[in-house]
Amino acid sequence: MKKLMMVAAVAMAAVFAKADVAWDWWCGNGLKNPTVHLGIGCKALTVKAAEVSLFYNATPLVRSGAQVCLGFNDSEKVSWVQVALVNRATSAKVQVGLLNFNDNGFLPFFPFFNLDKSLFD
Repeated sequence: MKKLMMVAAVAMAAVFAKADVAWDWWCGNGLKNPTVHLGIGCKALTVKAAEVSLFYNATPLVRSGAQVCLGFNDSEKVSWVQVALVNRATSAKVQVGLLNFNDNGFLPFFPFFNLDKSLFD
């Protein structure tokens, strides 16, 4: 089991070694385009892979990844998943949280989860 954990740790280190990782205290990276965005409150121009924060995510476009936080995700387009207490997006494939607002969802508002209409085509 220890060997498997070491292999996983080395693989994760290799992935993040090439990634452009940005840290944000509170929505201060509005003109950057990081691959991974971490912080307490995050906002960038775009994020390529993942945006993970403690309270708030507000990047308009998350290209090929996820937005994850404990509080509120607010985005225009998330190409994969949003996970938080409250999620709002114009278009997000999958939303998981207490309240989910998605203009392109199977319903504009749905509690606990919401799925994009394009998943049913």
